[in-house]
Amino acid sequence: MGATRFGALDHKKTLRAWDSVIKPLACKLRETWSGRLAHYRTHRNDEHLAALVEETARYVGLHLENDLCRSDHWSGVTLRHAAAILLFLVDKGVVMRTTRHGRRIFEPLPHAESWISDQAPLRSYMEPLVELVSALRHDLSRRAHSRQF
Repeated sequence: MGATRFGALDHKKTLRAWDSVIKPLACKLRETWSGRLAHYRTHRNDEHLAALVEETARYVGLHLENDLCRSDHWSGVTLRHAAAILLFLVDKGVVMRTTRHGRRIFEPLPHAESWISDQAPLRSYMEPLVELVSALRHDLSRRAHSRQF
């Protein structure tokens, strides 16, 4: 993953990052969402959209980066781009964004891999998308075995 990991939340830095980097990406993403995240298209509070994108990028960086950095595809992808792809899967209902034991998690549904393979427009991206879903599953497995869930 080429981008720097997110550190502790610093509101001044978050606002600067929102204005320069996250806002253009988030606004583009928001316009494409038509499923579970579609309500963000009409959401009046841009800070909530920024928090969603930042939270997802942080999750990718902290929980998935170790698994994804071994991939030829994912090793060259920024955290923001990986977060955008993860949010795409959340919007389509293939990955659930939920909370367990007070922690945010992204949980792929049992049919995630078959859904990806059934989508004709995604066939050329099938391998990296399945790698992302596998990394999500591996993260959940690690948490379950370490009892830090």
